[in-house]
Amino acid sequence: MITIKAEHILQNKLSNNIVHRYTVISFCADANINRGVFYHYYRNISDLFISVLSLQIRRALRSVSNETIEKLFYQILIKIRDNKLFYLNMLMITKEPREFYSTLRKEIAHAIELYMRPRGSFSVRQVEVISNGIYAIIFNWILNDCKPDIRDVYQSINLLLEHLESNTKTLKK
Repeated sequence: MITIKAEHILQNKLSNNIVHRYTVISFCADANINRGVFYHYYRNISDLFISVLSLQIRRALRSVSNETIEKLFYQILIKIRDNKLFYLNMLMITKEPREFYSTLRKEIAHAIELYMRPRGSFSVRQVEVISNGIYAIIFNWILNDCKPDIRDVYQSINLLLEHLESNTKTLKK
């Protein structure tokens, strides 16, 4: 439950302008909690950011079962574009980019696997490669201030997803 509260606090603090530094002390003051409570749930500020982004990805990619995965990713892109400062600040402030990447790529891969399971056989390795590609596309888009047109970013992700589905059809034959 603290991650949901943290999400709201971070949205309020990191959505209005570029923030060069946001610390555990700042978060604890904003959340009106002591640092001991914070460290009971999180190792550091990067761990908090990862938890919040993981929650958002899970919510976005697993909540709507009748949507296509392409539409779900498009909805994520819209959410990122509409609140680009929030995501840019979290990416820039985090001190552990490898862990950030690893966790978010796994969330994307897991969502794709859940989507693909009812559709038949698929390659787990290929899901991992496509997840890496999707993460890279979204990460670079955020770092470029979401300036490339959202349709171009969506098309790049869609091409990766189409490749996965076409290989699934090949595996069925």
